Formats: sequence, structure tokens, C-alpha cells
Amino acid sequence: EITIQASKVLAATGRKANTASLGLENTDVKLTDRGAIAVDEYLRTDAENIWAIGDVKGGLQFTYISLDDYRIIMDQLKGENTRTTNNRKAVPYSVFITPTLSNVGLTEKQAKAQGVNYKLFKYMTSSVPKAQVLEDPKGVFKVLVDPET
Repeated sequence: EITIQASKVLAATGRKANTASLGLENTDVKLTDRGAIAVDEYLRTDAENIWAIGDVKGGLQFTYISLDDYRIIMDQLKGENTRTTNNRKAVPYSVFITPTLSNVGLTEKQAKAQGVNYKLFKYMTSSVPKAQVLEDPKGVFKVLVDPET
């Protein structure tokens, strides 16, 4: 047994795709070991003409990922087939904790791993009007910029 003293606790219990009541046992749609609908990079299931979009397919469960899922499927329905989850770039997301955690584009770690040349800028959240209004200056913005632009 371990005792830890803290002033705050974050209880993150995780999320699970809600597929149990969809009647998928009556289809050829396969589930992952975590209960999400299994899809390929075009968000197609194993069943003909059935796609999965949003949280039900597992993976990152953010609003803007679901919106990008919609774009991938719409391209297919229009016969374009150009978008996939493999070429998904710069889809923003936010985790509404305090301070908020948000991202769009490459992280610094990803940029380094890919050999991307960048210039790093850091801004304190206290310089943002919303932080001043809320009287909550905690946080920092990190921005990676192409030095050629």
C-alpha cells in the first residue's frame, strides 16, 4: 500500500466505444478487442457499404477527428477516395482540463523525429486575454514555425 498526499486528483477512467446495442452480431462488422468497430484507413468496415465514424471506431475521440472522419467518408461517397486516416494532418484537439491541453500539427517530438526544421516560440498563457479575464494565468503555448515562412 502506498499513501500519497495531494491537493488535487485526476480520475481518468477512459472511454469505451458504445457498440453493444447496435446489433452488430447480425452483420459482418468486426469489433476490435476493445469493443470498437474495426475499420481500415478509409473507415470502411468488413461489411460492404458500412463505414464507422467518430468515437465508435476507437482511436482518438475528439470532435475534430470525427469531423475529419466525415470528410474521409464523404470523399468516398463522391467517388474521390483521396483522403485517408493515414494522410490526416493538422487536425486540432483539446482536452478540457485546467489548464486546457490543445494541439494542432506536429509536436516538437514529432518534428525532431521527422527531421523537420523549425523555430520554437513560447508564450505564457498569462498574455492571453481569456486567462486575464478568468484570473487563471497557468500554462504555456509552444508554437513550432517553419523558419522559411
